[in-house]
Amino acid sequence: MSGRNIICGISLLFLLITGTAYTKQSVVIFDFEDIGVGSQTVRAATQVFRNEINATGKFAVITKAEVEARLNKAEIYDFTCYDITGASQKGNVIGSDWAIIGSLTKLGRKIIAEAQLVNVAESQVDFSDRFSSESIDDLDIVLRRLAKAIANRDKIESEADRFLLTEEETDQPRRKKSFMTSGVSFGFGFPLSDSSYSNVDNLKNLSWCMRYEAGRFVVDNSLGFSWGSAKVILESSPDETQRKGFFVIPWDIGLRYLLSPESDLSPYVGAGLGFHFIFSAKIGDETIVGGDQAMAAHLASGLYAFQSYDFRFIFDVKYTIVFSDAFYGSDKTSQQISLSIGIARKWESGQKRFLYIF
Repeated sequence: MSGRNIICGISLLFLLITGTAYTKQSVVIFDFEDIGVGSQTVRAATQVFRNEINATGKFAVITKAEVEARLNKAEIYDFTCYDITGASQKGNVIGSDWAIIGSLTKLGRKIIAEAQLVNVAESQVDFSDRFSSESIDDLDIVLRRLAKAIANRDKIESEADRFLLTEEETDQPRRKKSFMTSGVSFGFGFPLSDSSYSNVDNLKNLSWCMRYEAGRFVVDNSLGFSWGSAKVILESSPDETQRKGFFVIPWDIGLRYLLSPESDLSPYVGAGLGFHFIFSAKIGDETIVGGDQAMAAHLASGLYAFQSYDFRFIFDVKYTIVFSDAFYGSDKTSQQISLSIGIARKWESGQKRFLYIF
């Protein structure tokens, strides 16, 4: 035999050996078992998992359509499989080397994804693993990690590390995701002139707020209650200062711009408009606050703290001008600088959340 023929023979043998070594084994992935999650979510999650297994390049994944066609040919019309024996039997009918069965289990907000890699010929589990998702929003990340673990037959993280890794992987999308917060704030308003708010020393302000947060921008919607004690000198008693309580219901909508949205401490600036309901107050027959519904405008600045958690500490400084001559001695406007603090919490789907004040 010539040297050339020997070389060709060795090359052919090498190609046959390497070709056999690198032939992917086939796998069938049955739909996950639904344990309190919801059928649509489970179907979608199974398809995501099927795609992730295929992306690892470790197996030749048999498509769902091909699986159903092969089972139909064998007059088997139940395409579900949740146990090892069934996975082995149906895997043999389909002609796959491996089968993967799994489940999605909902515990509160948490979803546990579990999968088992079944050796079809031997009817036994070769590898299994599970991961926990904090919520359905994290499920795609969890399924990706589970697919890698199953494909590599390697528990790549300890149970203690999995939650932290999932949090790190999903942290950035969450920070950019829009959401609602709600809460209360309490503070004081200080009139800027004797003609503002009937010469009151200060106003007490209590507000309920709803905020829509999206990146750097926050839409602030607040409905409040302000009250104070007007201090006036009446024509009927010019030598004596009289006091009378009054109150205002301010409704303000504004836009806030966060200067450091990715930081736990973010200063902000903003502005907005409002509609204030002023309730009348009298001393005897003399009016010191006339009833009115007035437009208002404000400029705001302040600080958001603890942004990466499910609540916000808020310190707010606001300049407000009310276009009304309802107050005693008013020159058609009343102005104040107000300081307030409060806590807002995220609105979670299906949960009731309230704001608490300091």
